[in-house]
Amino acid sequence: MEYCFVTLLGIYLGVILSDNYTKMSILVTGSSGYIGSRLADRLDERGAEVYGIDRDPYDGDALTDVTTGDLLNASTYEQTDLKSVDCIFHLAAAKGDWGITKEEYYQDNLEATRKLIEAGVEADVKDWVFYSTVSTHGPSHQPAGEEADFDPINPYGASKAEAEELFHKLAAEDPEARILVIRPSVVYGPGNPPSTNIYRLIDAIYNGRFAMVGSGDALKSTSYIGNLLEATIFLFRRLETGVQTYIYVDTPVLTTGQLVQRIYRLLEQEPPAWHVPLSVAEPIAYVSDLAASVTGIDFPITAARIAKFNRSTNFDASKIRDIGFEQPVSNEDALRRTVEWHLRHEYGESITTPPHG
Repeated sequence: MEYCFVTLLGIYLGVILSDNYTKMSILVTGSSGYIGSRLADRLDERGAEVYGIDRDPYDGDALTDVTTGDLLNASTYEQTDLKSVDCIFHLAAAKGDWGITKEEYYQDNLEATRKLIEAGVEADVKDWVFYSTVSTHGPSHQPAGEEADFDPINPYGASKAEAEELFHKLAAEDPEARILVIRPSVVYGPGNPPSTNIYRLIDAIYNGRFAMVGSGDALKSTSYIGNLLEATIFLFRRLETGVQTYIYVDTPVLTTGQLVQRIYRLLEQEPPAWHVPLSVAEPIAYVSDLAASVTGIDFPITAARIAKFNRSTNFDASKIRDIGFEQPVSNEDALRRTVEWHLRHEYGESITTPPHG
């Protein structure tokens, strides 16, 4: 009897910790997005049957089926068979530093999450993975871990913090619920959208439109897309009842100055030896903000982007590393791969071709 119990336990743990998700049905919200579409690929590669929900059409072949709809609308759930879903990965969210109102953040990040949870509970879904953000903590020069207080400075972080509380409420009401909350920092990599910070930075440097604003000593935690996806799979294999929360950022943390220097070097350009004082750049940015509000144009320079660039966002991801996760791609290699992608796909050049400008 003891041998039988040990054997069954071993089989159970083998299934839980295996990378083979055959016959597992997973729903990914935000499945057409940068992270969601790549996560769907990873899950599909491991044998899962992956479904998606997104406002935007899906362009890929990893999903068994996709619902084009809004999580705020009841009709979206009527088109989706949640009763056959084993786990929901919730990535759909409003995110950006221009053109999104506070009300839109709360509708898309909080109310949509509330409706998704309600639909999932009705369908008896027990397993959840929620992509939150380190923005729930707000900026920090000292490395902040998962237990740091919520101190968001924008509606994005605030709405995500309140959405996390919904999952804690779910866990309190259902002792069988298994919930993983992942808080990444700035996510980047090959294929990153033009609206992302690293894309803008590489593009500006390549085209000779970059000026270093501030001293460059702000610390910037980042998350390379490949590393974040591997961390997600690693943690998903270890789901437990209740809520488990993990920050994911790459190490070591770089300063803005180090990040800029590395991009210049990869583009084979000479970095400028001077910088624009913050006191000079801020008034210019406010004029740009005023012009944007009048014209509706998203100008590259805004007060929010300059402030963000000079604000330290330093986070501690030792918790996931303490349980055995090893970052597969180094910061140096991650940035090289990203710059190579820009040169090849955006500018039609190779990494060894002398850069434009």
